Amino acid sequence: MQKILVPVDGSDYALRAVQYAGSMVKSVVRSGTPAQIHLLNVQEHLDGKIQAYLSLDKIKAMETAAADQVLQPAKRMLEELDVPYIASTRIGPIAKSIVDYVQDEKCDCIVMGTHGRGALGNLILGSTMNKVIHLVHVPVTLIR
Repeated sequence: MQKILVPVDGSDYALRAVQYAGSMVKSVVRSGTPAQIHLLNVQEHLDGKIQAYLSLDKIKAMETAAADQVLQPAKRMLEELDVPYIASTRIGPIAKSIVDYVQDEKCDCIVMGTHGRGALGNLILGSTMNKVIHLVHVPVTLIR
């Protein structure tokens, strides 16, 4: 089975990547090869100072809720396209988490947006995108 990783951050660029990956899966499946999209949202650890005010369980619940909110539009899109997917969340540094996921799940390729959420997100994802490209040993397709 071909596994296509699509990191999602809630941006329009990430949703374009989901749409593109969905089209890829449909054409691969038509050729007789099973394929599946792996949606991944990475939540960075909340600042350590917040632990003075919130329990670890509350922090985990907040991270999970944020990830679910980001993943929902991508999941809906793939359900409308009738494309098989798995949705996952990781907590930690974004680029490292993406690279680790590729290795752990033996993904065949990555499709990702070129920009993240807002000006700061663009700067961060641009940096993340650059790190991912240099650290993975699978093809990466960038979507604008």
